[in-house]
Amino acid sequence: MTARTTAADALDSSVGPREKAAATARILGRLAGTTGHVAVERATRRKARTADDIPVTAEEITPEWLTAVLCRETPGARVLSFDVPGGSSGTSTRHGLRLVYNDEGRAAGLPTRLYTKTTASVTQRLIQGLAGIIEGEIEFFNRVRPRLEIETPVGYHSAVDRRSWRSISVLEDITQTRGATFLHADQRFDRKAIEDLLSDLATLHGTMWEDREVTRPDSWMPTPHDLLMSIKTSINMRKRSVIGAERAKAVVSEDLRGRADELWFAFERSMALATVGPRTFLHGDAHVGNTYRTAGGRTGYTDWQMVRRGSWAFDFALSVTTVLEVEDRRAWERELLEFYLGRLAAAGGEPPELEEAFEMYRVQTLYPYHSWTYTIGRGPLQPKMQPDRLCLPIIERSAAVIEDLGAIEAANRR
Repeated sequence: MTARTTAADALDSSVGPREKAAATARILGRLAGTTGHVAVERATRRKARTADDIPVTAEEITPEWLTAVLCRETPGARVLSFDVPGGSSGTSTRHGLRLVYNDEGRAAGLPTRLYTKTTASVTQRLIQGLAGIIEGEIEFFNRVRPRLEIETPVGYHSAVDRRSWRSISVLEDITQTRGATFLHADQRFDRKAIEDLLSDLATLHGTMWEDREVTRPDSWMPTPHDLLMSIKTSINMRKRSVIGAERAKAVVSEDLRGRADELWFAFERSMALATVGPRTFLHGDAHVGNTYRTAGGRTGYTDWQMVRRGSWAFDFALSVTTVLEVEDRRAWERELLEFYLGRLAAAGGEPPELEEAFEMYRVQTLYPYHSWTYTIGRGPLQPKMQPDRLCLPIIERSAAVIEDLGAIEAANRR
């Protein structure tokens, strides 16, 4: 799809039995290949020594590798030793790193508190690889992050092997360097906090407005419509969203639950509309669970795996809808949109007029609802990506905004 693709063109793209069969064959092929790669890796336990190596466990990282990726622009600098103060595993494997440099490294102020995100297991590689997000964070930190002045971690080294889906990102540990605490839906955001987030989105969107990275036909970034097509061929989001809405019926009105078919078709249209018109770089997953607050009180985004290219309204709606409590969103949304549009223009974007922008925002409020009802409506074989106590406030907020703004009707009119 090109930037000139219309919403009608996008909606005409259907997924039939042939496409689903091809997707199944691809999944099985990647499963076999990835399982084989991981088996060989675990048998050999090869240590990383050069910058071309991609370690995916703490045991594979060496001072030599850290020197190669962190000291290449500082003559004489070396990593003498490091320790691993902690780690965790989910959709990626994460480890903290605490580094000791020689005199040259210390004098240059090279980073000492880092953490790594890797794809160590078959499951992690398949989840990220088949979803088309394994390269998102890698490319963000390699290509886009150096161009931005926003509140988000610094990336020091990122790499992926496309055959095995081994990947690693070495990032600033903002819990240590900025005193950051990660935020969730059970914490209230004041006006300054949401303005911090929207200011950073506007800077991102304006800096990357119609940039070559987002407009070229062979761009490495998928669109929201690409996400929809991936959903159609790999998961039954429609069914799981209906189940999720029923599980969340305490916060979703009976009327909205009864409009499941209308909701789904309006959602499909919204994803098509998020793909047309002027494009920019999207965080793609700018929900409340991917935010943090520094010790100095600044709020920012983390977790750049789901990056996309498309309409600014996709990110704006996802952030405002999931971050703010219902009453705050109702009171502030128009003023926040004006605030965002002003910052977008200052950063190099070409925003629409306020009323047109508000219509675009209304249409894009449908994705958060389906994303989070799907999450809570997961099947027995699907991982529990978020606890119910964090899903329910977001579902309540996204259901309310759809009803408040007439999002279904707005999507059908465009």
